[in-house]
Amino acid sequence: MKYFILIALAFLPVQTIFSQTINGSVIDAISQSAVPFANVIVVEIDLGVKSNVDGTFEIQGKLPEKFTLKTSVPGYETSILSINLQNWDGKIVLNSKHIELDEITVSGPQSALQKENAIRIETKKLSELNAISNVNLGEALAQIPGVYNTSTGNAIAKPVVRGLQGIRVVSLLNGLRIENQQWGGDHGIGLTDLGIGSVEIIKGPASLLYGADALGGVIYYIDEAYAPQGKSELGFQTLNFSNTLGTINKLQFKRSSDKSRLAVYGSYSNHADYQLPSGKFAENSRFSDYNFKMSYGMNSSKWAMQIRYTLNGSRIGIPGHTHDSIIDFASFQSTDRGRKLRIPVQIFMNNLLSVENKFFTKRGEMSLLLGQTVNRLTEFEEKNTIPGIDMFLSNSLYHFKWKYNITEKISFVSGAQGMFQWIKNTNKGTEALLPNALMLDNGIYSVFSYHQKKWSIQTGLRIDQRIVKSLTAFNGIDKLSRNFESINFSAGWVRSSEWQTFRVNLSSGFRSPHLSELMSDGLHHGTLRYEIGDVNLKNERATQIDISYELQNEHFQFIVNPFYNYIQNFITITPSDSMVYNLPVFFYKQKELVHLFGSDFSLHYHPHFAHWLHLDASYSMIQAQENNGDAIALIPQNRLSSNIKFSFEERSKFYIQEIVFQHQFFSQQNRIAEYETNSSAYNLLHISCNIKWNLNNPIFIGAGVKNILNEEYVDHLSRLKNIQMPHPGRNFYVSLKMNLITTKK
Repeated sequence: MKYFILIALAFLPVQTIFSQTINGSVIDAISQSAVPFANVIVVEIDLGVKSNVDGTFEIQGKLPEKFTLKTSVPGYETSILSINLQNWDGKIVLNSKHIELDEITVSGPQSALQKENAIRIETKKLSELNAISNVNLGEALAQIPGVYNTSTGNAIAKPVVRGLQGIRVVSLLNGLRIENQQWGGDHGIGLTDLGIGSVEIIKGPASLLYGADALGGVIYYIDEAYAPQGKSELGFQTLNFSNTLGTINKLQFKRSSDKSRLAVYGSYSNHADYQLPSGKFAENSRFSDYNFKMSYGMNSSKWAMQIRYTLNGSRIGIPGHTHDSIIDFASFQSTDRGRKLRIPVQIFMNNLLSVENKFFTKRGEMSLLLGQTVNRLTEFEEKNTIPGIDMFLSNSLYHFKWKYNITEKISFVSGAQGMFQWIKNTNKGTEALLPNALMLDNGIYSVFSYHQKKWSIQTGLRIDQRIVKSLTAFNGIDKLSRNFESINFSAGWVRSSEWQTFRVNLSSGFRSPHLSELMSDGLHHGTLRYEIGDVNLKNERATQIDISYELQNEHFQFIVNPFYNYIQNFITITPSDSMVYNLPVFFYKQKELVHLFGSDFSLHYHPHFAHWLHLDASYSMIQAQENNGDAIALIPQNRLSSNIKFSFEERSKFYIQEIVFQHQFFSQQNRIAEYETNSSAYNLLHISCNIKWNLNNPIFIGAGVKNILNEEYVDHLSRLKNIQMPHPGRNFYVSLKMNLITTKK
């Protein structure tokens, strides 16, 4: 770690920052009147201000000669302007819109409006996903079309993108790749929503930008904005659930000046066993976690730096654990609720550190991100003092990127990206899931873009190499050393007008087999199965065609997004009719060819005659099969979601902001693999009410009910399905959020 920090600091330029002042105004395109309280952000350095009552704003500090200015405010279309300080008149003109149709994305090759991307990138604000509060981040993500949630109770949840999960989905936090034992079905994301403002999702192969493993998709988490320039903020939030008698408490502090920006967050949550619809409790489903997060940024006119650190620790009970020769499913349900942790229990500790430097030139920018992540997994199975598993995963990363604008219409992005991963089992553990091992990744890529008024073309190529090496023999298997190489591409075309956007993209991706698939031979308590690997597994290779059509106007939006993903050498974990230690045996096998296909549909309607009403609906359909037509295991159920939101204008200091109704229907899953069981259809209904008390420091109060009908269901992707453990029953919640202090500089 100390060497990484020294290397990172070596890239920090020593410069004196001189102050300058830039004045501007935000106005309505039709009336030419002032637009107050608009958020104006310099994208390259994440520096933001708010416009005053008269629409004027002031930015202090050194800015690049050329930069991107993003301006947003409810009721108006987001404005993205490329600014040259030498000829900018200081005016930002906004067009009135009742639906937020377009948003700038950062997970693609370049920051751009959604309609200009040759690949469709789903963008959602966390505040929108949490309009009805969620216990974990996985539940929030599962509201996005094409995204699902595989879970082990409330504590462990991870995203599934178009039927693919685990290693096949790459997660990044502000560009830092998160490695946290995601190969294990009983290991969660390793993140909460603390300090996260939005999320972007690339569905399907994205190896061109993110290398190996980005076969099913990429989930890119983006921190919320710093405080507006010249302000300090101190805020508190508490969220309480009836089903788990659980609480989540958060505290945040932000401060921003013309020279630097700082944000500090902390949270703690604690939950007892969750209650089933029957009134009983899921034995040992209790958990707690604590989080700390810090971000610091500063810049000059030619350079910007961001330092980010996240600490996540969690203690998670493992439900469904038994050594009985004859399993009684009723024994996993209790008439008494517990909170105090007991064995078996998993303890996770995640440390994420990144340092990013950007250097601005007249025609583009260069950036270097260095990162270090350290994950520790400790599992106590038989004794509280002696761990069964105690292992570290350390990952050092780099990403160098060069953006260059050849002309106003032609640009390219080139980069080099890689990581060095080290897996080590300590001598404290009595068993091991994996051998001590090393993994080395390196890749280079280039992406070319051409933009001409209403249409854009984007194409690119990437070369990757991955070395996987075990340092010891494991489960009777000799030391293993494998070298995997791959060339991947992406090519896309998009045409966009005021009312329509049509997009076609063809991309490829690859994933090398993980050590857990190559050398696994043991029981996994968290997933309740015995897993056996295969040392001869080959690279997975995917090729996807993705088409999207968007029809939109001021009050209406419709999106259809069909896809077809052609995957060679698909690695699947397949159930068998064998039992070991009274757990079902699963084998890692390779299918010659797998077809994944389906479509996402979404609709938003905000009628002109009822501006207080928002109607949303989406449908996600996924099918997966081998070349001979046989079904693939663990493919999610098709899902229909609908939302009705009533928004109300401020008429007094204490008023209802919005009421939200949400309905989800999951259809039957009868297309199943051998030895896999089918899943029944089910309905979920949720409601929330959000209130604002408009004091000098506003107070936000939320209340709602999840699973109003107390539906008893077992999702097809639940890790507790093999013990017939239902999901939580009816869950009331109440939340309180307030700014304790808001001061100007």
